[in-house]
Amino acid sequence: MFNQKIFGEKLKNYRKAQNLTQEEAAEKIGVSGQAVSKWENGECLPDVYNLKLIGQVYRISIDSLLDIVDDRKEKIIQTIKVLGATFELVEKPETILAGKIIYAKDFPNAQSFNCAINSIDKFQKQLIYDRVVDCVQPVYDMALSDDFYEYYNSKICRFLGIVRETTNEHQPEGVDVYKMPKSLYIRGYTDDAMARCIFVKEKCEIWEIFYSIRNSWMTSRGFKPAKNGACELEVYDAASQNTGYAYVPVTQS
Repeated sequence: MFNQKIFGEKLKNYRKAQNLTQEEAAEKIGVSGQAVSKWENGECLPDVYNLKLIGQVYRISIDSLLDIVDDRKEKIIQTIKVLGATFELVEKPETILAGKIIYAKDFPNAQSFNCAINSIDKFQKQLIYDRVVDCVQPVYDMALSDDFYEYYNSKICRFLGIVRETTNEHQPEGVDVYKMPKSLYIRGYTDDAMARCIFVKEKCEIWEIFYSIRNSWMTSRGFKPAKNGACELEVYDAASQNTGYAYVPVTQS
């Protein structure tokens, strides 16, 4: 059954993902701010013509907009305690990631590859993220790598991407797509407990969690790196990109 309240909440999330106020969205769609408010509160539904305009303004397909059933959620399989900090083993379904992916094979050496990555500043990253259409809600900025730890230790990895998760593999020209297979991941979050228990300091960064998982305890707990095409992910929950989750793809020994 179609749920207007859920639909309205999705409209609000898509509007916020485009950094639009209700009044700004209304102006672009050609309706009153009150109409947008009623849609988002689930009081009424936009007509077919306005639905098309909403899709254009919010950069989302009508099919995705009307799909209120989300079966793409990851599942927590196991909670893992390490020195008082909490990690989780999760099963993540197949996902479509889109944005800018830079491949090491396109550069003569590790130094030039790393320079290309580091030359993308905060403003350029946001332009890349904003080009992705049909983003999964809520929207998170991500970094994709086949070996993030190697990259940050000035070694070369096969590729590194600036991506968002999407429901649509058909993206605008110039937007790269990577289909991530279903996989198990160990994930850890940059909370205070993680920083204090694992790193004995007040704050920690996502790259440090990668190091802890892969180099400190993963093997001893019966896990090994996955070889199924799944990649490491940094999933940021803040614009500063200093906090969020580290995801390491694994299999159980």
